[in-house]
Amino acid sequence: MPLRFENWTLIDFLCDYHPHVARANWEKVCQEGCIRDRGQSLDEQSVLRPGQRLLRLEPNTIEPDVNADIRILDWDEPLVVFEKPAPLPMHPCGRFNRNSMTSILDLAFPEIQLRPAHRLDANTTGLVLFTSHRDISKRVQRQFEKGQARKTYLCRVTGQPEWNEFVCSEAISRVPNEGGFRGIDNENGDAAETKFRVLERYENGESLIEARPITGRTNQIRVHLWSLGVPICGDPVYLPNGQWGDRQTLTVNDPPMCLHAWKLTFNDPETNQERSYESNRPVWAE
Repeated sequence: MPLRFENWTLIDFLCDYHPHVARANWEKVCQEGCIRDRGQSLDEQSVLRPGQRLLRLEPNTIEPDVNADIRILDWDEPLVVFEKPAPLPMHPCGRFNRNSMTSILDLAFPEIQLRPAHRLDANTTGLVLFTSHRDISKRVQRQFEKGQARKTYLCRVTGQPEWNEFVCSEAISRVPNEGGFRGIDNENGDAAETKFRVLERYENGESLIEARPITGRTNQIRVHLWSLGVPICGDPVYLPNGQWGDRQTLTVNDPPMCLHAWKLTFNDPETNQERSYESNRPVWAE
C-alpha cells in the first residue's frame, strides 16, 4: 500500500486508485467480502496502513482474452520503453488480473519489478515507459504529473473538423458516471488541455489528428475529441453524435480503437539528457 494512502478508508482508496470503476461497484465488492488482507475480509470503512497488501477475489470469473504482443523498444536500465498492444489493461482491474500488462511483465521478468511511469487505456496502443528502480520511478513520474514529459498521439476520428489546429480546454469530470465513464464538467471538473492538429482528411469522411495532451486527465484525448464532435474511430465508450457506449474494453476480435501513443520525450533522471522515442504508425494511420 503506497504511503500516501495511510489512514484512508478502503472505499476511498479503491475509488482514488481505480477511478474508472464507479464507487457503487466498489461498495458492492466490499460488501461481498471480496477485498481481503491476510485471509480476512475488509469492509469499506476499514482504515489502511502503509505496506498493506490487499487481495481481491474474483469468484466464478473467466478473464477475457487480451493481446499480449508486448514489444521492447528500448531497454537501458533503469528505463524500459515498451510498445503496448491492445486490448490490454495496464493494471489488474475488473475482470482482468493475470491478463494485464504489469502482471504479464511480472511473469516475464520475475527478477525485476518494472513500474509504469504513466498509463495508457486498455484500448490504446503505443509507447509506454517503465522503470526498474523505485527512486527513478518517482522522479520520472513527476515529469508526467507536472507535464514536463511530452506525449504525442495519433487519432483517427469520425468526421472532419472545421479547424486545422485547435486547443481544447474543457474540464474533465472528476467522478465517473454510473457506467464508469467521464465526460465534460466545466463547473466542477479538473482542468484539462489538449492541443490538436489535423494531419490528413480522408475521402470516407474520417480524419487523422495529432493530439498533444498538456495535462493528464483520465480519458482526456477521447473525451475532448468526443466533445468536439469528432470521436475516435472504434471507441466503445465515446460514440458519434454525443452518445455513450455500454462497455469499456474491446475484445481481441473487435476493430481497433484508433488511438496510438506515437511519440514520447522525457529527461533521463540520472543524466538529465533528453530522450525521445517514436513508434511506427499503426495500419489505420499509414
